[in-house]
Amino acid sequence: MLKIFLCHSSGDKEDVRRLRTQLLSAGFQPWLDEEDILPGQDWDREIRRAIRACDLVLVCLSRASVTKTGYVQKEIRIVLDEADHQPEGAVYVIPARLEDCEVPERLQRWHRVDLFTQGGYDRLLKSLAAVAAARVGVRYDGFYAKPSSKEGFTEFLRFYPDGTVLDVTTSGSVEQVARWFNRDHPDLGTGTYDIVGDRITFAPSDSYGTIEYDGTLREEGGELHLHTLSRINGHQSDGVWRFVPVQLRRS
Repeated sequence: MLKIFLCHSSGDKEDVRRLRTQLLSAGFQPWLDEEDILPGQDWDREIRRAIRACDLVLVCLSRASVTKTGYVQKEIRIVLDEADHQPEGAVYVIPARLEDCEVPERLQRWHRVDLFTQGGYDRLLKSLAAVAAARVGVRYDGFYAKPSSKEGFTEFLRFYPDGTVLDVTTSGSVEQVARWFNRDHPDLGTGTYDIVGDRITFAPSDSYGTIEYDGTLREEGGELHLHTLSRINGHQSDGVWRFVPVQLRRS
C-alpha cells in the first residue's frame, strides 16, 4: 500500500482532512499528523520518521501556507533533504495546490497538480497509481482480461493499491464492464494479492466459492501469466491476462 505524507499548513487542515479521506477511499495510506501521532509522542521526531517511512510526499499549498512562517516550512526542508536521497527519476514530491497560489521556488522543479481545478484530483490519482504500480508490478489504471473457455465470455481482474483484487467472468464488452467493475458491485470475487519478486498469488472468493491464482508478472506488469485452480469444481488451467487501460470508477 502506497504511504503518502501530507505536508501542509495548519490553516489548510480542513482541506487536507478531505484529501486524506479521498485518498483512503482510493486505497492509499495517507499520513496526517493529527491522526497518526499519538498522545505523548515527540512531535518533531514522529514527523521526521513519517517522512522517511512514506513512499511519497504531497506538499499541500495555499496562498496562506506559502507565505506563512512556522513548522510547515521546516517540514518542507525535511522533505527536500529526503528527496535528495531518492533514486534519480523517482516520483517522491508532488506540489499540490489547494487554490490558485504561487509555488515556492524550491518546489518548482517538480510538476504540480491543481486540486482545485476540474480533473485535478483524477490527475493526482493517475500519478499515485503509476508510482504504486512501479513499486509492486501490477497496474491500477485499468484491468486485466483474458478470453474465457466459455464462448463469448471474458475473464477480468482488477487490482487496487491497498492489496485488494476483484475477479469476474462476464459476456460484457470492455466498455460495459468498466462502468460497474468496482468494489461496490455485490457479485464479484474479492480477495487480496501478494507479490514477491515477479510472482503474484491471490484467491478471490464469491458466493459460489474460491479460485486460486498463482503466476508471474511479465512485460513490466502488462501481462499476468497465471495458473488457476477452482475450489468450486477442481478445474485447473493456465492463461495470460493482458492489461487493458480504461477509465474506471474509483470505488
